[in-house]
Amino acid sequence: MERSEFLKKIGMGAAFALTATCLGGCAAENVTPDVNGTVDFTLDLTDAANANLSNNGGYVVVDNAVVVGRTNDGGYVAATRTCSHEPRKEVRLRNDEWYCTAHGARFGLNGGGLNGNGRNGLKIYKTELNGNMLRVFS
Repeated sequence: MERSEFLKKIGMGAAFALTATCLGGCAAENVTPDVNGTVDFTLDLTDAANANLSNNGGYVVVDNAVVVGRTNDGGYVAATRTCSHEPRKEVRLRNDEWYCTAHGARFGLNGGGLNGNGRNGLKIYKTELNGNMLRVFS
């Protein structure tokens, strides 16, 4: 059966009902990109909520807006959680690069794109360690 024949048989109301779910559900969950936002906060590395940062390769997500990670050599890095490929808040640290779990966009630690989905780059924040306090800022 051809698509047009199928749509005629079920009627336009039913056709809309079948497709409306995907039109709303397939979009990027009303996420607003934070690619130009300003940040300035401090994390206490002794706080249990930041325990993942005690391990190289670990990361934490702050306010669902910033991901802070520890590189394989023990340095600290931070980036926006919002991917530039699509405004999805799914960026995380993986194998010493930023990775978006939504569509596989990859970015270097400096924010440069490493594949087609990462070609627009990623907003990177500065980090500064003072004792057990890690400042993340623009």
